[in-house]
Amino acid sequence: MNHISILIVDDDLNKISSIIKTIKEVFTETLSISQAVCVQEAIENLQTKEFHLLITDLQMPLRYGDNKADDNGGKLLIKALYRKRNNINVPMYIVGLTQFEELKNTFEGVWKIWHFDSSSESWRINLRDLIHHISLVKSRVKADKMETIFVEGQTDKKIIERGIRLFFEDSLDKVYIDTINNGGGTSWVERQLFIWAKSLTKKSTSDCYLKAVGVFDDDEAGKKGIENIKKHIDSNSAEFKTFSIIKSSSKYSVFLKSIKSKGITFPTTIEDLISIECWKSAKENGWLEKRELSKITIDNSILNLKHEDLTIESLKENKFSDDEILQITSRIKDGNKMQFSNMVCQQNKDMFMSINYLLKDIFEKLKISTIA
Repeated sequence: MNHISILIVDDDLNKISSIIKTIKEVFTETLSISQAVCVQEAIENLQTKEFHLLITDLQMPLRYGDNKADDNGGKLLIKALYRKRNNINVPMYIVGLTQFEELKNTFEGVWKIWHFDSSSESWRINLRDLIHHISLVKSRVKADKMETIFVEGQTDKKIIERGIRLFFEDSLDKVYIDTINNGGGTSWVERQLFIWAKSLTKKSTSDCYLKAVGVFDDDEAGKKGIENIKKHIDSNSAEFKTFSIIKSSSKYSVFLKSIKSKGITFPTTIEDLISIECWKSAKENGWLEKRELSKITIDNSILNLKHEDLTIESLKENKFSDDEILQITSRIKDGNKMQFSNMVCQQNKDMFMSINYLLKDIFEKLKISTIA
């Protein structure tokens, strides 16, 4: 099957949509498109994947968290491609696509520089010609695209992957778990779902679209990310049917559902779905910190407590067990999440039962059979 892999380094969703739409006018087979918003994220993509084509803006932030775009961002990215110590898979073709004519005229170091104007046909003609050329060239980039699970970070990936090995080992080769080492999180998952939807990639064996699932934490950031993706992708479109959204909800955990039945819920992450026995070990290792109690939701129809009265003593008085109190009042420190996931991934199935239920939901959304 003909296959083209593209990395787009840009943060303008309208511009990205125009790029993908133009490509699909001349290439109707498998498109594997990744996206980055800064030099650091682009380099990580290029270190871990191979691409036929890099399409990059010229003005971009250098690192995650930078609020200001650097006029030299594109130039620095191109220079980084050729430093041996970066261990980068250099793309076969490189294009700079900028909305700023003055940057186009002064920029050096990229193979092609095109001026992007949403109303112009010139860059579209150039891009269509290049895509047609790439489709005719035999490439080292051969991997087929498959159903994908997008998660917020490396620790989530480790836990999800371990869960598949424990419960659905025969399905390991049917799905790809994707994340990024640095700067991932909700916004990254949101962006990947947007790109996936716009690509409208069909399976190699049928006319059905490939499916993806984005797994979000059930917190404020996760809820905002879900709102954003629903805002950018029309719910009545074919694009919307190519992906599903899943939250790390308490509904997957018998233990958390017990806490909820007593009147308390809190923003749930993948780590919260792991057995309380692992949380006890985390406490012994000093990997826990106090949960922000203001973000806990109290169902006053069940529990007559206010946030200011929420203490270990008041929870005990309301018949919460020591284990439940530990989960309610604690969270895994960000700096210890990798240690926690490493420890968790050495455990048996009993510690992963909630992850098992989460994975069943994911595979059902992906329409992947888990029956051997």
